[in-house]
Amino acid sequence: MGDPCGIGPEIILKSLNAPAIRECAQYVIIGNQGVFDLTARELDLPLSYREISQLPDRDSAHPVSLLNMGEINQGIMKQKKPTAEGGDVSVQCVIRGINLAMSGHIDALVTAPICKEAIHLGGYGYPGHTEMLQIFSGAKRVVMLMVGGKLRVAFATTHIALREVPQSITAESILETITITDHHLKQYFGIKEPKIAVCGLNPHAGEEGIFGDEERKVIMPAIEKARKKGIDCDGPVSADTIYYKSLKGACDAVVAIYHDQGAIPLKLHAFETGVNITLGIPFIRTSPDHGTAYDIAGRGIANPHSMMEALKMAVGMAGCR
Repeated sequence: MGDPCGIGPEIILKSLNAPAIRECAQYVIIGNQGVFDLTARELDLPLSYREISQLPDRDSAHPVSLLNMGEINQGIMKQKKPTAEGGDVSVQCVIRGINLAMSGHIDALVTAPICKEAIHLGGYGYPGHTEMLQIFSGAKRVVMLMVGGKLRVAFATTHIALREVPQSITAESILETITITDHHLKQYFGIKEPKIAVCGLNPHAGEEGIFGDEERKVIMPAIEKARKKGIDCDGPVSADTIYYKSLKGACDAVVAIYHDQGAIPLKLHAFETGVNITLGIPFIRTSPDHGTAYDIAGRGIANPHSMMEALKMAVGMAGCR
């Protein structure tokens, strides 16, 4: 469901009201019945579903079910800001979804936007979805992959302060990012021999050490090891030109070293249709590539296209397993 104070319930309802989405899978909404009923009523987004307390056998007569996560104070929805209660229910919905995916009760998990401030107010220290998915799935290494339009961007680091990035990257961690990305491009995107470009950390990829030596000491050794494993890998490349080249077909995916190095070009290129995918966990997880948008929550103007793309991506990936 995502944060009940944000646009998550709205974009879920809008997406499942679209025939092309509703007809391609069976859906279980993990959330609060009161939140969805209020959103549907106030925004005139009627959706037929059955309320369940546990997952039944697959039943084509009920394409949409709602797994009710208990009662919350619906008044918090009017606040349109981070709240402790909204953060708590956001986390509980994600954990329930992870458990269902791990047990094989669902084929894929699609998460609506959560707010990091809200989940911290709720008493949780998780930086975001990606870290929660790694912790509760027990995965050794996960990779955040953003997909939108003609771009695919994998991230060597995720939600950490910029000043921490140089100390956080190692040749081994970057090699793992490259390897996991290569594997899943083959598995889920049908690319037999993926070509991956790896960004440098510093301006102009360090300019032969003038602007830093992370490229020579950390990134290049990872690329060389990836090549020895048979991965078609180029770099370190300058981040200020590689995305333009990628749009022209120079590579199948770009590995960004830190969050904004990859998220800015991806969202500039495909803000309304971008999808966030978590690689390295033992199940499929996608999400829309935007936040809670508190400022427009409850107004009926939220664009559902990113959520729709996330749902379509999850269905397509499930068909590849």
